[in-house]
Amino acid sequence: MPAAAGTSPAAPASLAPPNWADDRTPLGRLISAVLAVEPLRQLLFQQARGMMIRTAEQRGIPWRERREQLRRQAEPLLAASTNPATVAPPYYRARFHAYNQGNLCWEAACEAEQATASVALRVWKREPLSPEAAEARMRDAIFAAIAPSLTGPVREALDLGCSVGISTQLLKTWLEARQDQPVRVSGLDLSPHMLAVARVRDPEGLIHAWHHAAAEATGLPEASVDLITLQFVCHELPAGATRAVLAEAARLLRPGGVLAMVDQDPESATIRAMPAPLATLLKSTEPYLADYFALDMEAALRQAGFNPIRRVASDHRHRVLVACR
Repeated sequence: MPAAAGTSPAAPASLAPPNWADDRTPLGRLISAVLAVEPLRQLLFQQARGMMIRTAEQRGIPWRERREQLRRQAEPLLAASTNPATVAPPYYRARFHAYNQGNLCWEAACEAEQATASVALRVWKREPLSPEAAEARMRDAIFAAIAPSLTGPVREALDLGCSVGISTQLLKTWLEARQDQPVRVSGLDLSPHMLAVARVRDPEGLIHAWHHAAAEATGLPEASVDLITLQFVCHELPAGATRAVLAEAARLLRPGGVLAMVDQDPESATIRAMPAPLATLLKSTEPYLADYFALDMEAALRQAGFNPIRRVASDHRHRVLVACR
């Protein structure tokens, strides 16, 4: 499925990382020095978490109520969601999103749905949107960016780093509406807790499979997938892991297959101008942001065998890179 005619290739990355994310700048070094002091880091962790929950509940997201509901339903599904042969690599056991156990805990899994809605609301924080409307608007823009590269039918799609399956389910709904025919869509994640919640959120079993595996070593058959999405994943990976994931995606895609990557936009004026206090809170919960912003993602995609590559700013904070195998 080559890129559609009239689309423009992604331009090579030309901007330096945001100064707050770059340890080569005075501000970046200051923020890193603050976060190196463990009591301060823990304090910032808790402040970030408290602010996240308060803001979400003020905007109509039932954060704590939904967390308890999901945990009660998901705990019995943990064993069925766990592949004993899958071992989380060291980078995945880091502290993420104000959770000391990173994504390998119930709090992270049972709050992911609420956090995702919060991200969408934050994109349009000055507009009186409901969480559902904000989420739909964000996803519609993402899918609109992907669509021009899908010039043939998608029979099999894979959502790498699927978390609790929000992106996976929306991908299936969009593809089937676009093609007016069934599509086998699967999700893959390293957290069995996330996958247990994904199963709760998919009571009718519409998703073909939920795989517990690493995105860089999926164990899935070569050349078996038409479309792969990586949605809000790569900013949570060290650069070496990102390169390995891209290589695995290239292995999994059929000739002409498409990889779509959604994440923070290094060229976003909003992200680049983030105030230092907010940037410090963000960086305290995202250990690999410096790696993400320093990596020339277009060059990494070409190195993995993808070409052509399109870049689309889906909103003022996020970009979609669409690459063809």
